Amino acid sequence: MTQAGHNSSPWWGLLAGVTTALLWVLSIPPFDFAEAAYIAFVPLLLWLYTVPRGKVFWFLAFATGWASWFSILIWLRHVTWVGTILLSAILALLFVLWVGLARFLIPRLAERSFGARVLGFAGLAGFWVFIEWMRTWLFWGFPWAPLALSQWERPVVLQISAWSGAYGVSFLLIFFNCCVAQTLRHRFVRRERKMWTGWFSPDLYMGMACLGLCLYVFFYSLPKPDSSQEWFTAGVVQPYIAPELKWDSDREKENLQVLEKQTRFVASLNNDVLLWPEAAAPWPVIGYPEMNARVLRLTKEIDKPILMGGLTYEKEGDLWHNGVTLAYPSPAMSEDVYRKRELVPFGEYVPKPFHFIVEKFVPLEGNFSPGSGPALIALELKEQTFKIGSLVCYEDVFPALARESARAGAQVFFVATNNAWYGEEGGAEQHAAHSVLRAVENRRPVMRCGNGGWSGWIDAYGTIRDVLYDENGSIYFRGGGSYTVSQYSDWARQQSFYTRHGDWFVGLGGVFAFVALLPGFRPRKSPPAFPPEGIS
Repeated sequence: MTQAGHNSSPWWGLLAGVTTALLWVLSIPPFDFAEAAYIAFVPLLLWLYTVPRGKVFWFLAFATGWASWFSILIWLRHVTWVGTILLSAILALLFVLWVGLARFLIPRLAERSFGARVLGFAGLAGFWVFIEWMRTWLFWGFPWAPLALSQWERPVVLQISAWSGAYGVSFLLIFFNCCVAQTLRHRFVRRERKMWTGWFSPDLYMGMACLGLCLYVFFYSLPKPDSSQEWFTAGVVQPYIAPELKWDSDREKENLQVLEKQTRFVASLNNDVLLWPEAAAPWPVIGYPEMNARVLRLTKEIDKPILMGGLTYEKEGDLWHNGVTLAYPSPAMSEDVYRKRELVPFGEYVPKPFHFIVEKFVPLEGNFSPGSGPALIALELKEQTFKIGSLVCYEDVFPALARESARAGAQVFFVATNNAWYGEEGGAEQHAAHSVLRAVENRRPVMRCGNGGWSGWIDAYGTIRDVLYDENGSIYFRGGGSYTVSQYSDWARQQSFYTRHGDWFVGLGGVFAFVALLPGFRPRKSPPAFPPEGIS
């Protein structure tokens, strides 16, 4: 290909991989160094200009991906070390696909026209988006931590999600990385001193123009002044029962007493409805008459409804479900029941090829059955009816599930979860960040209730409006609190473009990637080496 490929130093590749991995990890919650995402892949892309070859390239590409994903998912080790290592390896292989395409395209784009480079960079960004979308379906689905997650506390950038989905934010970040890398290469190879064509380049201007578009969308999307309407106040119950004790048959009554005690405490606060986290009660609220009666007695005592994460059991068919139910201070439970649609593999069910090891991986006896459809829950408060779109456990990381609920008419999302399985590290905050993406995509507020945290709510603009902390500033505690949920009047009456049209942007990204691979991108001449001679 080029002489540069023979001169590429593996030490340069190692430095590039380590730097990229470090910046990538720092950009993802809980580190929240959002700006790192704009340059995280620049070192790796600069290395690719040298056209690295052979086993060293593939090894460093895989090692970069594995180290990044292992660090991002390190909290998963509390459940399984083996699973964390293997999952990181699978995600690293997908990353290698992207790096392989970048290795093919980047040297070919180096000396092409500005328009060709822009289209090529869009192809790389589009392929990244396609891989993120593909993770929703591959290997039972794990779309965790898209690159857009890095911007969860940056509403200015996130607003394009209402049109493109969070995929548009990921696209922007990769595209900007490509523009910066090309600008730096241009500077060091050409060594020009001119202001507009030296340090700066049309590529950088294009990247900055994309950020300018985000700024325009941000101001365009600003709600009208005084358009926020308070809907209701939710009381959050955090029993914080240790996951290893949650299903201990000798602790069931004690766990239930803890839940009821915290419920009475939170009910004494000023709120309209109480929220329970995922599978809060030790027995199914529906299907076990004793548990059902106990919940109804509690709601009557506190004189408030409880929107609860809970198990349900259907004797006919012997079916277990993880879901959300609603109890009023009345003789019977609400007939609205949400059953979780996306079950956790090896946690709530065992995929068919692995049935023989079911007892090792499933913490509860037997497999859960998935629900079908959004199954909205009608919550009647203050002479109004609010349609609740439920998302249990990690369902809020799946864009399609929240969108399906919003299309069905959900006005508020309720995420019931239990992140206590993952220790008191970054798992809960990293999980909660996904709810911010779902809020902006669908212009719907999100209520979250965790067994031990992260509990709070996010408005339809993607702003975190309230988070529950204890006196030490920790989200991990036993207790509770309240927050008042509101919505902007304009968004309450309409659905977002993304809600109506879905993942159209993924298709556009696929088109960019296809066009970038057309024969016209073959080089007419070998690009100058990078780094310049004398630098290794």
